[in-house]
Parts: sequence; structure tokens; C-alpha cells
Amino acid sequence: MDPRSLLRSLPDLIRPELPADLRDFQGGARFVLVQLYYGNRDLHYEAWHRGKQRTIEVGLHFEADQLTNARLLGAFRTHERRVRRALPDARLEEWDRGWTRIWQPVPYKTLDEALQERLAAVLARYIVTLEPILRDELPADVPWALTRTRSSGRRR
Repeated sequence: MDPRSLLRSLPDLIRPELPADLRDFQGGARFVLVQLYYGNRDLHYEAWHRGKQRTIEVGLHFEADQLTNARLLGAFRTHERRVRRALPDARLEEWDRGWTRIWQPVPYKTLDEALQERLAAVLARYIVTLEPILRDELPADVPWALTRTRSSGRRR
């Protein structure tokens, strides 16, 4: 299986694994990554194929302005014990361009259906664990608007 096909299938595999109130995400696959988000595209869940390392990075990325990213990472650090109980391999860190993230590498030997299912389960666990914290801790001045999706997952 090629990386694009593997990643493109993840949204449809994840949706049924989520509680009803978290199934209505936006986003999709492009190039060698898939991004899923709810109220702000800059705060998104991502699965990113890193071919040279033979891993898929899975996580929640904060790619807004530097202050928002730092505030959110700090807020999540106050919940670090809860996050680590649910996501024992998660790393909370500052990253490139003032971005921050909560993520983990998922190593693989082959790009196959077993990996696809594993990635869907890991990404669903990230969403179920982190999205309620994100919504509770989101600073009031950060743009957020939940939008409804069509059954195809495309934006109206």
C-alpha cells in the first residue's frame, strides 16, 4: 500500500471509533499527511508519513500563533498525568516555527492494513483523550467555530 492511500483512508476508519459528539470533524489527506480538526484548522490532529524514519507521526498539533501554541501546551502540561495515562507514548513539546505538539511516532515495517487499523485506533484515542481538554482549555480569544460536515466529510 502506498502512503497516500493509507492516510486517505484514516478519516473513514476513525469516525466509527469515536463517540457521536466527536465524529463531525473536518479535514482530509494531502501529500503524505492527513489532518483532522474541529473548530480551528490551526489546532489539528495529524498522521504524517515520515518515510526515511519508517514511522507515522500521530498527534495533536498547535500551529496557530506562537503565544496561542505556548498557552495550549502549558494548559496540556497541567493535564499531563491524565494524558500519559491514556497515551503512555505521547510526547508534549515545542516544535518548529513556534508550533507545539502532543505526539508519538508509530514505527512500521510495511504499509499494510494492519498498520492502517493501528493508526486509526491510535488517532481515535488521541481525539477522545485530547479534544475534551482542548475545548476546556481553549483561550477565549482563540477563534473556534464548530462546523457541520456532509456525510462525505467535505465542508459545506
